[in-house]
Amino acid sequence: MKNQKILIAALLSLTLPAAIPSAEEVQSSMQKLLTPLRTLQPFLADEDKFTDDDNTDEIHEQLVALRRDFHSLERMPTHYKSQPGFQESVKNVAELLDDASRRFDEGRKEYAWWRLQRLPTDCFSCHATYKVSSQYSNTAMVDESLNPLERARFLMATRQFAEAKKTLTAALEDPSYRLYDDQILRSLLLIETRISKDPKESLAMFRAILKSDKLPLDDAHTVERWLKGLEAWSKAPPLREANKLASGERLIRSGATRGIDFAQDDVALLRGTALVHESLEAGNLSEAQRRKAIYLLGFAYSHLPHFFTEGWDELYLEKCIEEFPNSQEAKWAYDIYSDKVMDEFTGSGGSNLPAEVKLHLEDLRKKAYGEKEFAPKA
Repeated sequence: MKNQKILIAALLSLTLPAAIPSAEEVQSSMQKLLTPLRTLQPFLADEDKFTDDDNTDEIHEQLVALRRDFHSLERMPTHYKSQPGFQESVKNVAELLDDASRRFDEGRKEYAWWRLQRLPTDCFSCHATYKVSSQYSNTAMVDESLNPLERARFLMATRQFAEAKKTLTAALEDPSYRLYDDQILRSLLLIETRISKDPKESLAMFRAILKSDKLPLDDAHTVERWLKGLEAWSKAPPLREANKLASGERLIRSGATRGIDFAQDDVALLRGTALVHESLEAGNLSEAQRRKAIYLLGFAYSHLPHFFTEGWDELYLEKCIEEFPNSQEAKWAYDIYSDKVMDEFTGSGGSNLPAEVKLHLEDLRKKAYGEKEFAPKA
């Protein structure tokens, strides 16, 4: 799941080098994405509308505009491209749009609609992953036909986090969205740990949610675990800027620990990965520190698949192997990566790896363990 869309706009308050487009120029490029995305909202929310022949021309026009403006981001010279995962995320969303648009034009509208369902989530995942230093509110950009859950997804995708929190909290009160409570709760925790970063406020919010007695028992149990993590965060001393990577590593190590009678600490994992991302964004890590940071992200995201980070573990594990072959971190990364891939292709009938997946695994293994570059036999 390697994402992006309005990412750079979320980072506008960061200082850009003189050779990089100004914040105003970057913001202008991002704003171009909003109009086609807003127009597509009601079609993405309703498959019948999306597949209706009467709407074909309008949807085609908006997909063309969205693809064109998004591909312009690939060509924009920004220092964010040095961040692990940024270029891969932009590329993957661009490919998603290309594929969906092509299939739509071929008449495979159901498939195109299914592919585009990832778009709002991918945007939100990225905004909650990279350091977000600005948000805004423009509720006029939200289509009035959207239901609360669809509205919240669009608000999160476009960095309107304050409005998104209100909408998500209200959706928890509506029994018709009970099946989505786990998704809503995870969205709220991501906003709290990655955007708001106020543990006391987060504690108050989740305590109020738990007190309402409207959550299913399993979701209530999950929130109770989060409260413990938020409580620990609220009592933690302020972090020093120079210690972010070390602090992030400690949080990831403790958060990933499980036992017979206790589960992993999602709050610690989300806090830890945020600190590691911030360390990478600062751009002043040594090679050894960068190697550790990228591995830590792959390791941590392998424990957080349900927080809209599907695929992010593979992204960072591969990045670690490719950038630092024959290192200890690359070996650890390969072990996690290969286990994950084997699990994905193993069922009741045993393992059934496609040929191209086998070749890719072998290539990564040789890089991780310092062997000669793999070349398939003729």
